Amino acid sequence: MKIAYATGSRADYGIVRRYLKMLNNATDLSILVTGSHLEEKFGNSVDNIEADGFKIGLRVPLHINNATTAGVISSMSVALEAYGKYFEDNKYDLLIILGDRYEMMAVAIAAAMQRIPILHLHGGEATFGNYDEFIRHSITKMSTYHFASTEVYRKRIIQLGEEPNRVFNMGALGAENCRLIDADNVEEAVKNLPVKKYFVVAFHPETLSSVSVLEQIDTIIKVVDLHADSEFVFMGTNADTGSDAIRDKWVNYAKKHENTHYFENLNNDSYLYMVKNSLAIIGNSSSGIIEAPSLGVCTVNIGHRQDGRVCGNSVFNVECIESQIENAVQRVESFSSNDIENPYYMPDTAERYFEKTIELLHNPTNTVKVFYDIK
Repeated sequence: MKIAYATGSRADYGIVRRYLKMLNNATDLSILVTGSHLEEKFGNSVDNIEADGFKIGLRVPLHINNATTAGVISSMSVALEAYGKYFEDNKYDLLIILGDRYEMMAVAIAAAMQRIPILHLHGGEATFGNYDEFIRHSITKMSTYHFASTEVYRKRIIQLGEEPNRVFNMGALGAENCRLIDADNVEEAVKNLPVKKYFVVAFHPETLSSVSVLEQIDTIIKVVDLHADSEFVFMGTNADTGSDAIRDKWVNYAKKHENTHYFENLNNDSYLYMVKNSLAIIGNSSSGIIEAPSLGVCTVNIGHRQDGRVCGNSVFNVECIESQIENAVQRVESFSSNDIENPYYMPDTAERYFEKTIELLHNPTNTVKVFYDIK
């Protein structure tokens, strides 16, 4: 059985690492790499894939220009052409894609046109503040099978016209990964952070919002300035439109303030270990909603990037207003980790992902997809 996993960033690789290792032992697995993995300014995270010993079947550098949406569209066109040619000569029994990145949209189009079955992970979710929203649902319509992370999302995929017998509520791999951190794989710089004395700041652009990214960052920095007695860890942002402006702000701020740290790229174990030992996540990263609850950590979720997602009780949603953010920071500091619930967690998630994938490979759906109308 010949399968592939397409990945464009550290986020959509770290989440599936354990699942991929299981598949690697049972199938002929290739990793198809593109996007920020191959960009020096994003930390060359392809190194993490190589360190894990996976076979890389294809590398497609995009030379990402994310200063404008036109630059992002140009990167998509590069990916579409390269993957279209690759899938012409390299057929797979299954291509696995996670989520909603714009480079994954190009991969999905190329695979669907070349009639390669797609297994889509994390479909049915909603993020109204970002162009990931319509990209995710578009990938759903090109996919043959679907692993949703909650029952709400499974039902939404069916609402999009997908046949129920191809849609499965499997939980989120990331929510389980939090309970299986490999301490030996955690970077020393992360281990040296003072336990429960720092906040993690992970903020990405709202690409469907008219709000200025720089104004949002300045507001967050005002809140950071109020907590000179705490430490802050700024995480490198993704490759969306406007992300360079965020990165520049974080890097410059960290250089001038001794109580701050900046990490461009961390492997998955290091990131989860860091969050677990933090006071809270501040920003708008999906990890604050899906992974942080399993780590016993609260999240101050700022703005509208994640609007529409199912959230647990430890996620405090606020506008990008200084007083609201500060009030939420005060609340999370007194929130008991014993009260945290995670709607994305299911036991043995990776094992169930693996077993269902193997089942689908042995019993493929050979009929042409039709639109499923809800009666």
